[in-house]
Amino acid sequence: MSGPFAKGGMGDADLKELIDLFWTKYSQIKKAVGDLDEQSIVILDREVESLLDTIFAREAANAVEIQMQFLLAIELLKRESEDACCVLRHAGNLHKVVERHIIPGHIGPFTPDDLDRSVAPERVAVDASVAAGIDVTLLESLSNRVSVVAPDYRFVFTNEANAMALNRTPEELLGRHIGEFIGLHRFVQGLKERLDRCFGGEIVDFTYADQIRDRTVVIRTRLSPYYTANSVLIGALLVTEELPDRRQSSAA
Repeated sequence: MSGPFAKGGMGDADLKELIDLFWTKYSQIKKAVGDLDEQSIVILDREVESLLDTIFAREAANAVEIQMQFLLAIELLKRESEDACCVLRHAGNLHKVVERHIIPGHIGPFTPDDLDRSVAPERVAVDASVAAGIDVTLLESLSNRVSVVAPDYRFVFTNEANAMALNRTPEELLGRHIGEFIGLHRFVQGLKERLDRCFGGEIVDFTYADQIRDRTVVIRTRLSPYYTANSVLIGALLVTEELPDRRQSSAA
């Protein structure tokens, strides 16, 4: 194996690298299942199990890593909710994180207050400071799906059209991580890198196919840096549209 896992094994990788590798292997095993490739399934299943054991056995280095472990367990619970054995496994991993880092009285480096300080107050501060800089009237007048995502990857604005497409109200989206709604794998593998480029001043596109109401649609999002009137970056302005899947038209 090449890359950061070759020299000293998985123990030398940071938590983000392990989770990125897990989602890569997870996609590969899903494809192998679809292809009925039994040999690959056996190999990949061992690798996926080993990665999960490593990820959830690891002591988080900070509160952000605690959140990463939480999000991974919760996403897997959502994806594999119909498999009772998987639910028990992922619920057990979630319990490990809670028991290790969150339960009051636990002798460890973090407490629930640490997690709150690393996420919630910072997010509230961002929300309060950017609210005055968002031209709500203009953005709500647009017919497209429109949202603004702060540099911590959380929604600080969404119009009604975008909220409806995600089966939420605008109030329910504010402060929520965008990865919860497009899928953490899609966020890690594609959107995060584009958001980071956008926060750096670039205008970029992100396009992917998704299943919506038993049909395949192409989701295209234009990401543009969004600034206050005095040129302070608020985050990324996302303008999203749904397009028909041309592959289906050509196949027909």
